[in-house]
Amino acid sequence: MDVKNNAKLTSGELAYCWEQLMDNSASNLVLEYFNLTSELQEVKSLCSEAGSISKSTIQFCESVLSNENYPMPKGFNINYDLNPNAPKMYTDVFILFYLNNLSKLGISLSSMALTDSVREDIRNFFHEQLKKMSDLFQRTTTTLLEKGVFVRPPSITSTHETSPIANKGFLGNFFNENRELTAREANELHKNVFMNYIGKNLLIGFMQTTSNPQLKAVMQHGKELALNIIDKLGDILIQNDLPISMTWDTCVLDGETAPFSDKLMTYLLDQMNRDGIANYGYSAAVSVRKDLKVTYAKIITDVYQYEENIKSFMLKNEWMEKPPVALNRIKLAEDKV
Repeated sequence: MDVKNNAKLTSGELAYCWEQLMDNSASNLVLEYFNLTSELQEVKSLCSEAGSISKSTIQFCESVLSNENYPMPKGFNINYDLNPNAPKMYTDVFILFYLNNLSKLGISLSSMALTDSVREDIRNFFHEQLKKMSDLFQRTTTTLLEKGVFVRPPSITSTHETSPIANKGFLGNFFNENRELTAREANELHKNVFMNYIGKNLLIGFMQTTSNPQLKAVMQHGKELALNIIDKLGDILIQNDLPISMTWDTCVLDGETAPFSDKLMTYLLDQMNRDGIANYGYSAAVSVRKDLKVTYAKIITDVYQYEENIKSFMLKNEWMEKPPVALNRIKLAEDKV
């Protein structure tokens, strides 16, 4: 018996394989659409590279779950959830930003999956996936720079002081007149503003194409939430004489034919929401100023409340698949009575 590859899956390994299968079955269709509608050859090449990573992830995770005799999630299907004949909805510049952001998320998720895994075959897979996502990040970043559209985080002029901090005022307060931003704090503010611009523009395209009024209302809520977060975090940068990210409203075209099913768009919206919560939590953890921590905490609360709306909509339409859960031992015992 090969104990390296046949040991029973840990809870983390099972969770990551199931979640990666769901996420990549959704991403694969988005990447297929972007590949079909992109005009620049280098963008098509990057879409193909990202799609190849997504397909290999699906194949591996399906194999692992199948060998475990674990029920396979339905995920998303090219025949039901993608309209390959839909006209171009997003410019190539937006696709580049989307791919760059996708690679960042892929690096983060792959590294967590790797360090939470025990079985050698699973560790080897996520190790390779991490390298592929890193390569995708390098290529998309280089392409954005070559096109002259990459938005750099703000630069700060440092005092170069390295003395210990003795003044409690460095922690700031919950009101105005806080000390200047640290380099880390400035970067986190920029990163979250950038992320919400991407989400806002993605939602603009979704809202143009869905004919479901209830879903459109959920999306409108998400767009307003993204704008509110951009304003909150952008204002802090402005107050510290630092630039905020540029807008890319011109990245969304005027198409009205839906490339994706309502089910797929709702899942992508929920996925963005989850990624946002993770980012805001990390930003709060590495920020020192009290007002920043409070701001991120309020944002997380708002996003959690919005998540409930998304999940309720998914449940109503029976679009939410049940993730792996532990056995209910009490119920099993009661069933024997």
